[in-house]
Amino acid sequence: MNRDSDGDGIPDIKEREYGTDPNKPNYLLAYALKKLPENEALRFKNVENFNESSKSLLDLYASLPQDKRSSKEVNMILDNILVDNVIDDLEKNLFDDRFVNPTLPSIDNLSWVPVRENLDKIYDINVTFVARDDKTPIAYAELRFIPVEYTYMIEKYGMRPEDYSKVFPPDKERDFVLTPVDGKFDSLEERFSVPIKDIVGGREYRIVVLVGDKAGNERIAEMKTPYIRQFENIAKTDNLLIGAHYFAWYATNSWVRDGKKLTVHTPLLGRYTSEDPLIFDKHIDWATGHGIDFFIIEWSSPNVWVSKNLKDNLLKNSQLLNSGQIKFCITYDLDASSELDRLLKTNDGKGNEWFNYGYDMNNDYNAKIFLEDFSYFSQFFEHPQYLKIDGKPVVFICGAMKLRNAESIISKVREKYDPFLVGQLVAWYPQEEIENRIVPLFPLFDGVYAYNMVGGNPGKGEEFIDYVAQQFSMFKKMSERYGKFFVPHAEPGYNDSAIRSHYLIVERSPEFFKKYCQMSLRFLDPKLRMILVTSFNEWHEDQEIEPAIDYEGGPFTYLQVIRDSLARG
Repeated sequence: MNRDSDGDGIPDIKEREYGTDPNKPNYLLAYALKKLPENEALRFKNVENFNESSKSLLDLYASLPQDKRSSKEVNMILDNILVDNVIDDLEKNLFDDRFVNPTLPSIDNLSWVPVRENLDKIYDINVTFVARDDKTPIAYAELRFIPVEYTYMIEKYGMRPEDYSKVFPPDKERDFVLTPVDGKFDSLEERFSVPIKDIVGGREYRIVVLVGDKAGNERIAEMKTPYIRQFENIAKTDNLLIGAHYFAWYATNSWVRDGKKLTVHTPLLGRYTSEDPLIFDKHIDWATGHGIDFFIIEWSSPNVWVSKNLKDNLLKNSQLLNSGQIKFCITYDLDASSELDRLLKTNDGKGNEWFNYGYDMNNDYNAKIFLEDFSYFSQFFEHPQYLKIDGKPVVFICGAMKLRNAESIISKVREKYDPFLVGQLVAWYPQEEIENRIVPLFPLFDGVYAYNMVGGNPGKGEEFIDYVAQQFSMFKKMSERYGKFFVPHAEPGYNDSAIRSHYLIVERSPEFFKKYCQMSLRFLDPKLRMILVTSFNEWHEDQEIEPAIDYEGGPFTYLQVIRDSLARG
């Protein structure tokens, strides 16, 4: 007869064979014998508790295939669980999470904030996140802070490898093995706070977090910072409004055509395309980091790639622009529009040969296009970074000296959009043309400016600067006479021989540019205090100050002149 003294379902004879007490119920062993081969069931013979935790663990173990139950890893974990002869819910969950129904921990609320910042330049940040698991405690966490690399610029734009570190200053990768905020791993939820200091900047950074639970399951989460500046935004530290003409028209064929190089110098960035938002952010970092407050972006037609790039790409995707680190406004380039057959030129034959041509706004077609273009501009006026003077959106009009019969159309534009109009009326034209053509246009504008004065080209170096100073003096007096703002400018030189057979050259040098800046400061309007730079990146006419590989004095020499002569002048 199979006697069962303790009523646990295991005969006494078997209990003696197993080495268990026939008079002390061993319900878990009995349960195990129904689920497992005898030799495996006996591993549970000394477990003291028979409850949901112990039954569930046994069920989980039994659900594994034989080869898995025989594995070294499973047996090691099971031995650790059974060593104290008690199975609790945490141990059951550990086994489940490790071998049967593994679930990854979660990484929630991964974010960062600046903790040391000056003039938009971030030096230190703090990264925080929460790690959670439904079954087993969080047991491990690490974080990597990785500088993003842009080697595609070497491959795509032909940036010289030796220049890469000048554009993207080296910064080290940081690796952190983390401890929870409360000092120990002992919970299903742990919070982490990670300080990262002395960030070099000039790039984006990847923040990669890995967490593991006690069962060995791991989760990785990643985020990328916006572009972090290399330079402090010193444009905010002076009392000048320094603007630079900016061109977003560069494409693959803008630099070399039919084997001919179309520029005198070569950008430090390589032969880039303007559709790359990283290029725009790099330009903003460099420009504002040397004192430039705003870009005057050239515009000619809503139908060309340049305008679509500005509207649909740069203004949406520039991280620095959209975080408020530079202003921008539009230059309405009348001559470029006419070259695209958008505005019609007329020849009245009343001036010198070049100046005979103008834009008659009594022409219904021209008036219609002019209004349509301002309607297009108006979408930019609402951008938070659009430059405004006295609450009015600023629009520069390049070629304004060629407007004819423009009183009515300017009045309609003002009535509808209330812009602050700055006309290119400061020019190198003969005195008769100035009196007959330009002076009558002064009442139409809020301010007047010069794009460049190279057409006069009476000499070199200081002789040229003296000539420009005479013109500035004359035009500033005219501005005062009509109650208009006068906006002087500075240019580093001029050379369009790479793109034109009949070309002009005003030899450039850092010293020439410095003297030009100092001269222009003498003609600042005391109320507006605006000065322009021609230009940030007009490479085809060699009027750029953007860093180049072959400048006298080094890549940043012209930006340094801006910083030292204007931003600190």
